[in-house]
Amino acid sequence: MILNEHVDEPGWSEKTPLLDQIMVTPCKIAQLSIVLLALQSYLLAGELPELSLSDSPGVDSTACDELVGELSARKQWDRPDQRGFCSDIRYRAPAMIGDFFGGSQLGLRGDSVLDRLFIVADDLDAPLVLPANGSTLTVTEPGPVGIFSSSITTVQQLQALFRAGSPLPGVTLQGTINDNATLTTLDTIAQIQSQLGSTGLGYDIILLQSPPGTYATGVNAVFQSRNTIPGTTQFNSGNSGALIQGGADTLNGGEDFNAFYFYDYIVRFNTALADASSGGVGRTKIADGGSVLPQNRLFFRYNHVQNAAFTNSGQPLNRFTPGFERSWFAGLASIELRAPFATDATTTYALDNGTFSNGNDTRFGNLTLYAKALMLQTEQFAISGGLGLMLPTASDIRVNYANGTSLLEVQNQSVHLQPFLGGLYTPNSRFFAQGFVQYDAAASGNSVAINSTGAGLVRAGTLTDPNHLFFDAGIGYWLHRSHADRGLTGFAPMLEAHQTSSVQGGDLVAAGPFQVGNFNGSTSITSLVAGATLEFGSRSQLTAGYATPIGGGVDRQYDGAFQFNFNRLLGP
Repeated sequence: MILNEHVDEPGWSEKTPLLDQIMVTPCKIAQLSIVLLALQSYLLAGELPELSLSDSPGVDSTACDELVGELSARKQWDRPDQRGFCSDIRYRAPAMIGDFFGGSQLGLRGDSVLDRLFIVADDLDAPLVLPANGSTLTVTEPGPVGIFSSSITTVQQLQALFRAGSPLPGVTLQGTINDNATLTTLDTIAQIQSQLGSTGLGYDIILLQSPPGTYATGVNAVFQSRNTIPGTTQFNSGNSGALIQGGADTLNGGEDFNAFYFYDYIVRFNTALADASSGGVGRTKIADGGSVLPQNRLFFRYNHVQNAAFTNSGQPLNRFTPGFERSWFAGLASIELRAPFATDATTTYALDNGTFSNGNDTRFGNLTLYAKALMLQTEQFAISGGLGLMLPTASDIRVNYANGTSLLEVQNQSVHLQPFLGGLYTPNSRFFAQGFVQYDAAASGNSVAINSTGAGLVRAGTLTDPNHLFFDAGIGYWLHRSHADRGLTGFAPMLEAHQTSSVQGGDLVAAGPFQVGNFNGSTSITSLVAGATLEFGSRSQLTAGYATPIGGGVDRQYDGAFQFNFNRLLGP
């Protein structure tokens, strides 16, 4: 054994094989017996030996480094007894901290004029003596005024018909407003007189200020009775105006005006929604608390995500991920299960007059399974690979009107396949570097139903998530390391970088005035993470870190995230 107390033994030679130096003493026989028993356990039970030199009393990590270096120089690392002695140096490398990925950037848009009505305030007589040239003109006559529907939708169309001498189309009275007929010009008297004198044509459009609020209230009531889709009533100033009766092109006092006020009933909004393939909980990837080596472990992960984009109100998301990993075939392969849930997930939204609000509920995310295999291992490197399977167990995404009527439902039906490769580099017992490359592919889409007519939800199509590529890398260094059975046995600061990129843009589904899908195109998110791991009793690890995205723009899904991981290693 290459321990300090044995280096000076008689007969030692650097060219002499290591086993030739074992003296026939009770101590040596006991050590050799331990190695043989460990090998027997490995061969018969199919598990990595629990005992290692670094766990033995009086042996620290420096001695293990010396052993690794000596065996590498002698090209004797392939001896299973010596390899097992220091196996837990690599086995105890902390899991990666990870960042946060909310999933596909789903959005909902509505942009359409559903209906249009107009109010006519006619026979408004200008005073014989006009106000000063620098003043606007206000004319008021007793009401009521009528609300009309017609094929005429703008005052410009009326102007064209009057100038051409064409007959006016029919109009239908939809209601009345018990208020005065009134107008107030937008321009001053002098500006109006200049406008009328410059065109040489009759029926110039005189711009108007917004009418009294009672006009909008009356029109809105008619809109509500004529339409099944909730919308917003809006005065259209650009399509409204006044015309002087008879086409007069002068304003000297005593003229009669007809004022036309056009109103639109619109659906117009643009809001972010939670990823339908994760039910508002967010996606998981192998680097989020993942280990490169197959392990036997229990773990629990907590994320406090600040200002997640899809919550609208900027509130935090608190996500919890319990799980376990079980190794097989002497530690060459493992199966891992993750079961995320959030106590304030956003899956249901309410739309009221173009403004969105969202509820917060405890929701389970998608169950994720990872199958991992150790593909290559040397004295410094380990490479693993495997496949993740994300199952659609999370909630659907729903949008309702304020009265409870359904507007949108996106069902969580997509199964995701996530092949990955991982690498771990441990040149000594202190430094470690690790990372993953992972591809996320949607094997199926999510069904979309939209209430585009007000008659109820109707299937409108399927949204297929864009595929993503994840690059995750990190480094760490054990500032403190021991092999005691209890107490603080390790402290390692860690730095990580994470890149998430979509491979193609997402789908869009449209029905009537509504669109749902990915409006931002491709996604590129870079996050940096800083943290540290505390190890207790050589088998329990508590990791804390903070992730922050780099840059802004539409790709920014959160402002920052506190990450906490607890890992309990159950054995090599």
